[in-house]
Amino acid sequence: MQLRDAVAVVTGASSGIGAATAEALARKGARVVCVARRADKLAETVRRCEQAGGGAVAVVADVADPATPALVIKEAESAYGPVDVLVNNAGLGMALPVTTVTMDDVRRVFEVNFFGAVAMTIALLPGMLERHRGSVVNVTSVSGYVPNPGEAPYGASKAALSRWAHGLAVELAGTGVHVGVVSPGPIDTEMAPGPDEYKMKLYPASVVADAIVGVIEHERVHRTAPRKFGAASAMYPLLGGPFRWGIRKFTPGAEPREAHPID
Repeated sequence: MQLRDAVAVVTGASSGIGAATAEALARKGARVVCVARRADKLAETVRRCEQAGGGAVAVVADVADPATPALVIKEAESAYGPVDVLVNNAGLGMALPVTTVTMDDVRRVFEVNFFGAVAMTIALLPGMLERHRGSVVNVTSVSGYVPNPGEAPYGASKAALSRWAHGLAVELAGTGVHVGVVSPGPIDTEMAPGPDEYKMKLYPASVVADAIVGVIEHERVHRTAPRKFGAASAMYPLLGGPFRWGIRKFTPGAEPREAHPID
């Protein structure tokens, strides 16, 4: 898909991967609708998009709110017209031992990471199909394929989103609407674990943003970012299931963390 003058919605655009993606799309000439909960952070993202050469507007909203998809469509069409691209990036991370996690915790993670993305997609898909033009990219995580201790709810929500996206990619083949997945590895965002928890390199959010742009432009179905983490995802089931990767140390009692904050 050509991105110049395309109307692109990016959720979780207040910081990290979402902000970097909004800016990367703006550099390509897209008109970006930045969605998140933090108005002050969104204003900074919009400013950076405009500096990059693209138009941008902010929509302050929570993807877990059932009213958000209709609001985003209304604001996007009012500002620029029908939406061509949807990047479902908003996410909530959680680091809790299973002995303390509650059903409310699990439901909250799925409401943001899975159902929020599904709701946005279902709302925007009819218009894309009618125009025979569109791209939906879902930001998942390598954690959806290679589990980390203490992140079972988070990993499960990302695995569900990936399977949903792959199912849509198969079903919508030939319609003019592309569906893809970008699965980040360890990225330097507000969600990133501290040095006591993670000893390996953290990659800049721009690595994921560039991957998202590439997936849209070339209509790819799946990419990891950085690419080398795709090998780990493929090897995991071949090695007999759960084992210790020696990468991440889990601290019992840790507080929930937001992955790509939507506030």
